[in-house]
Amino acid sequence: MRTFNVVLLVSLIVCALGVVSAQHQARKLYNEMEKEQKFAQQLEVEFGKLQLEQSTWAAHALVERAAKERLAMHTPDPREIQVIQARPALSGKGTPP
Repeated sequence: MRTFNVVLLVSLIVCALGVVSAQHQARKLYNEMEKEQKFAQQLEVEFGKLQLEQSTWAAHALVERAAKERLAMHTPDPREIQVIQARPALSGKGTPP
């Protein structure tokens, strides 16, 4: 009977150590998950700011002003515009119909 009690005590100690180890690991992983969630939230805020900046830079008036000022571009005179007609699609043999 004495050996049975020793075996039960040893198994109890092993189980208790397993529970403590599992709880420690769970707390560690939970803390790590919270850190990652905070980082993901920071990335979402930064992404929103970058989208706003991109929409600002892509504004038509801003692009047009930059084209005029920095690149010395201008709206072409109607006499300078050439219209090019698209050719019809090629048939399966590589020659126009």
